[in-house]
Amino acid sequence: MILIYVVFLALLIELLSYVAVVHVFDNALGGRAERHLYSSIRGHELNPDYRREFDTGGERIHSDQGFRRDTAVLLPKPQDTYRIFLMGGSTAYAIGSQGSVYPEHPTLTNQETVSHFLEQDLRAELQDEMPGVNIEVINAGVAAYHSFQHVLYFYETLYEYEPDMIVFLDGHNDFYNVGIKNPIQSYGYSSARMVDALNERKPFFATYAFLRAPADYSYTFKLASKLTQGLYDRYEAPSYNTEGDATALERDFSAELAETARVGFLRNYKLIETLGDYHGFCYQVFLQPEVVFEDTANLGAVDREIAQITRDRYSPGREEIMKRARPAFPALFEQAGVPFTDIGEIADPAHQDKVLYVDYTHLTPEGSKLVADRMLPVVVEAIAGCGNAVEVSQ
Repeated sequence: MILIYVVFLALLIELLSYVAVVHVFDNALGGRAERHLYSSIRGHELNPDYRREFDTGGERIHSDQGFRRDTAVLLPKPQDTYRIFLMGGSTAYAIGSQGSVYPEHPTLTNQETVSHFLEQDLRAELQDEMPGVNIEVINAGVAAYHSFQHVLYFYETLYEYEPDMIVFLDGHNDFYNVGIKNPIQSYGYSSARMVDALNERKPFFATYAFLRAPADYSYTFKLASKLTQGLYDRYEAPSYNTEGDATALERDFSAELAETARVGFLRNYKLIETLGDYHGFCYQVFLQPEVVFEDTANLGAVDREIAQITRDRYSPGREEIMKRARPAFPALFEQAGVPFTDIGEIADPAHQDKVLYVDYTHLTPEGSKLVADRMLPVVVEAIAGCGNAVEVSQ
């Protein structure tokens, strides 16, 4: 009888855990519910098996190669292909919103991303100038990436795909971190947290790591691993600083911004430029849109509400840092010799009937299309001046 009770209790706990995991956390056994995998080089990378019912309708949105696309990228690159990579953080990736503060919105499909619309636009624009050339725009965006991770990503993997051009859609994650002395050491996300917790022998992390193996086979262990991960994130993981030092507003802001840029994103793009010289590709940097940059008169009702939510939730000084930094970027990039285009605003009165933003910087499909439209003439001009378009078209 004792054995029967034990078995019955175990089955009851498993059933309750199943309800919690599937219906509360929208998870399943295995790693399908994890958008990212830990990466020893880049901190984290896309999980090819990721799919959640709420977020993706149960469909895979990552390729086996770890890109945000449905099909594989051919290797070696065909001779008739002009290959462009879009790199960036979660805006380039096209993440959605879980609805904790902002309205719920699933992650965009692969046919709703900036990369998809830019590829379509380029093919239509250049069909006469580059006849017979297959123009690819491959989405290599990963949520929470800083510009130093773009360097690591290319150095680790992307060079094998022989890109002709890389375009970056960046800004939110590391352009405004004014006052951060060492951007790489201050990065506290994914495996950067994990390694610190491992070195310091943190108990919640050790328990979480232990539970990950049986969590592939039992909803009870899956639930325990989710709860323990939450405890680890809350009490043991180092903070993730995306806002810089607000006290820089009271000092020489221009000087601190210039120094932050010099040891941070500008240095990373100059490294990309060096890699481009070595591997034969060109690059362009685009400043991603932010809802707080938009003129509210150009926004529809939903986007105005999103802008107000964003202002209410930003920490003191965050919006002012962003608005003081943005006008300085063109000169900083020009001094560094880095090609830069500001598309921090995309709304205009003609689009007031559309919802452009999911939240503070992430885009709806309509917003993604507008960003691609803004990028198009710059990328077309860059292709013409890059020196490799003619060779490919021949």
